This record gives sequence, structure tokens and C-alpha cells, in this order.
Amino acid sequence: MYLFTRCARSQVEFNSFATVVLPCILFASAALCAEDRVVFSIYARIQFSVPSDWLVISSKSDAVNTVFAFQIPNRAEEGTPDSTNLVIVASDLKQPGAKTAFEKKASNPEQKAQKRKLVDHWGCSSFSAAQGSTEYEIWDCFRTVTDCGVYVRAAWPHLPKNPSEYDKTMETRLAEVLNSVVPSAK
Repeated sequence: MYLFTRCARSQVEFNSFATVVLPCILFASAALCAEDRVVFSIYARIQFSVPSDWLVISSKSDAVNTVFAFQIPNRAEEGTPDSTNLVIVASDLKQPGAKTAFEKKASNPEQKAQKRKLVDHWGCSSFSAAQGSTEYEIWDCFRTVTDCGVYVRAAWPHLPKNPSEYDKTMETRLAEVLNSVVPSAK
């Protein structure tokens, strides 16, 4: 709006601009945002999305579980053996024994884990653990969506070159993935 007051546009010109150009800009920005994420579907019942620059490092599926593992870019890791990762496991709770196994895993967090509130409808906990000489922050989150038990683990290293707000950034990224887990559109 600052542009229009500084340029002293008339209301007619603004209305014309707003009705022709602004929808085009909004459509283009929505398309760009949509292209920045990749949507995955599991069991044709649920879907989730991740940023397009996250590398799929593993995927596996059988009748009970589907697993996707992603490496999340972090420039601070260059030249180190460390990596920032997110794993999502969806279990078909209609399969024999799957519901019991999922509930057992969800109700037995790591010993050092503390319950954390990150996103509505998700049970989350976090803890720190060492891998080699590097301390990692680890979050485990659970939820049931359309007869699927969904487990998400995010882990990131505490590195000297991480930006000062890296933990908060990673919590936000995790929240975005959790919020993207929804029933598939039919």
C-alpha cells in the first residue's frame, strides 16, 4: 500500500490494479509456494509434505509400515560426519498387531525424554543424545490419522557453526511437517 500512497494513484487506478494484477501476483506466489514442497501419500489414506530441498535418503514400504527418511540441508554440517534428519513412519493400524505395536512405542518414550507441546493433536517429547562427540536434539511425535499410526522423529546436531536460532528453526520445520500430515484428498 505504501507504493500507492507515494505514487498518488487515484482510487480508480488502484481498483483496476487490484482487480487485475493482484490476483495474478497471488496466484503466482501460491504456485511458487506449492512448488517448494513435495507431497507424499501413504496407503492412499494420509499425506504429508516436506520442502523440496530435503533429500530422500531412504524409503521402504510393506503391508504394515511405510518409512521415509529425509536429510535436511544444514550448511554447518559441511565437512563433518553429522547430519540433520527427519523420519516419518506410518503404520496401517488395520493390520494384525500394528495397533498394539504403535501404542506401545507411543507410550514408551526414551528415558530422558520430556513431554513437549509443539502442534495440536500430536504427542511429542524431546531429549538430547550424543552420536560420537556430537550432541543431538531429538524429537519424537505420535498421532493417529485415518487408521494410520504416524510417528515422526527429527534429529539435528548442535554444531558450533549452526545459526543462533537453529533449534527454533528446526522446531518450526518439524511443526510444518506435523501440520502437513492429513487425510488424503479423495
